[in-house]
Amino acid sequence: MHVLPFVLYGRDPLGYDTGFYRRYLIEPFLSIPNAQVPGLGNDALVLRVLLDSMRLTHLPTDVILYGTYAFLFALLPAIVFWFLRPHIGVLGSAISGFFILSSPVLYNAYWYMLFKNALALDLIFLAYIAFDRRAVRTALVLDMAIALTHETSAIIYLLSLACLFCIHPERRRELVGHIGLTFGVFALVNISLVHQVEIALPTALFIEWAQYLWLSVPFLILIVCGWRALYQTTTPRTLLSFAFVSVIYPVLHLPFYERIFVFSDVALAALAGICAAYMLAQSNLLNPSGGTYMRMSAICIALGLLFGNLYVQVQSLQPLISYTSIQQIQAIGAMVPADAFILTSANEAPWYEGWTQAHIAAPGLLHDTHNLLAWESLWDATTSAAQVSFLSTFPQPLYISTLGPFSDLIGNPAPCLKEIAPHLLYDACNRAGE
Repeated sequence: MHVLPFVLYGRDPLGYDTGFYRRYLIEPFLSIPNAQVPGLGNDALVLRVLLDSMRLTHLPTDVILYGTYAFLFALLPAIVFWFLRPHIGVLGSAISGFFILSSPVLYNAYWYMLFKNALALDLIFLAYIAFDRRAVRTALVLDMAIALTHETSAIIYLLSLACLFCIHPERRRELVGHIGLTFGVFALVNISLVHQVEIALPTALFIEWAQYLWLSVPFLILIVCGWRALYQTTTPRTLLSFAFVSVIYPVLHLPFYERIFVFSDVALAALAGICAAYMLAQSNLLNPSGGTYMRMSAICIALGLLFGNLYVQVQSLQPLISYTSIQQIQAIGAMVPADAFILTSANEAPWYEGWTQAHIAAPGLLHDTHNLLAWESLWDATTSAAQVSFLSTFPQPLYISTLGPFSDLIGNPAPCLKEIAPHLLYDACNRAGE
């Protein structure tokens, strides 16, 4: 499943965040963890250490990038199987893992290159395993690892522990320790998060409610039809807490709620697997009754919708930029000094970031410090002087590059913007005194 995009669409088939992680891997390797890069965020310490460790193997950059990422995503259904097996047995655990592997929402998340989510989900379910099996020291290490991997994942994990505190009274003292440690480490590395949220409510690019509900219909059918399984089997309370939090969070439209659908889908897939196994156990296929026919019909409808939606996602989520375009960007990067700045479009910024060594700026992204009003003034300007004045606010040396028309990025280029190569201009305006 995770090799499929590469088989169908070529060597760089994944989505918008790919370039940010690739940039980290192509930066000079100075330490573990290596220096941060724009776009990767302040909350990826464990991920950076993991990628740094992989760099020590001296494997090609793309092998490390895509191989590690695919491994983390493919590991999730195996961890969920291991997590559920002591509670619900082999069949339900296997079906839950299969649903996670086949989920169209999680395929969508995989295509988006949600590296931090992939690692954090593995760590969260490993932490649940450690908690359920009373491996206290392992659980404490995982608490810290989650807090140092991804802000949103750490928040979901903390909320799930708080929910577990309410429904698991016999282990409240232990839960207080886990909550305190996770929150303490999280607060140390995310002290500015509250101020950022006060300034503007963060949003994240992913699917919206309508699409998520449609893609989740197969799991909802199974949960509705097999709901008795959730109280007649020993469904782990850790999973119930995780499911409750990951559903309520997007319902309340809290910060980055769009990306929380990744967590919601894992929870629904696991619950749907439990319900499907229960429905199979309740059905007598050798001497079927009306109830058996209804349960098997629900399972067949759910599977049909699941694989139909997955097929649509695989067909629709194709590369945002062609391999030929990536080669052009690499060639442009070779003509630009490593300490220079390249101004490009927002759509192309991750690829310039990941396939060149230059500092990248784009409208509202990376090294850009202008607000929307300033950009709109540039696009509305009719004189070269206004364009020259706007570009002078960027650090020098400055290059402008886009595979589309320059007019879409900065308007008609001023005469002092010298063409170095196709799709590449050099800002000579300030040096020429214009």
